[in-house]
Amino acid sequence: GHTGGVRWVCTTPDGQHIVSGSTDNTVRVWALASGAAVCTLKGHTSAVMSVCTTPDGQHIMSGSVDNTVRVWALASGATVRTLDGHTSTVPSVCTTPDGQHIVSGSVDNTVRVWALASGAAVRTLNGHTGGVRSVCTTPDGQHIVSGSMDNTVRVWALASGVAVRTLNGHTGWVTSVC
Repeated sequence: GHTGGVRWVCTTPDGQHIVSGSTDNTVRVWALASGAAVCTLKGHTSAVMSVCTTPDGQHIMSGSVDNTVRVWALASGATVRTLDGHTSTVPSVCTTPDGQHIVSGSVDNTVRVWALASGAAVRTLNGHTGGVRSVCTTPDGQHIVSGSMDNTVRVWALASGVAVRTLNGHTGWVTSVC
């Protein structure tokens, strides 16, 4: 198993696998039915903070303290691409419901949207004054929701990147949304 703490887990859409990210710099894929390790994904140079899968179950994304997002092929375990652009830890990644985009939140105070197919940066969402700890998308794929160390939740229009709402009232960091 992992040799460091597990920071995040998710399941594949078909329910066949568990994916875990660890402070040992790896992502591991496990067979849900047997608990057997299927593969270990290596490439991050620092702790893996978050993992998610695409809706079709073909890819895994991971965010890391090495400031990158990695896209992996679930079937082979190979790195498909590394997304560079954040300047600090990436504690949260997710995909849009249509599987076309990756959304990442970083301690650099930004949310980034990436094209899954090409890895191109689509846009950077600025507005938080503290690190972004968590991101998710709404089920209709129209909005991104982010939680931050600035004690706010922001709602962004995915198509434009415009912040449509800022939710104030927390007295501490917002570490999880959705």
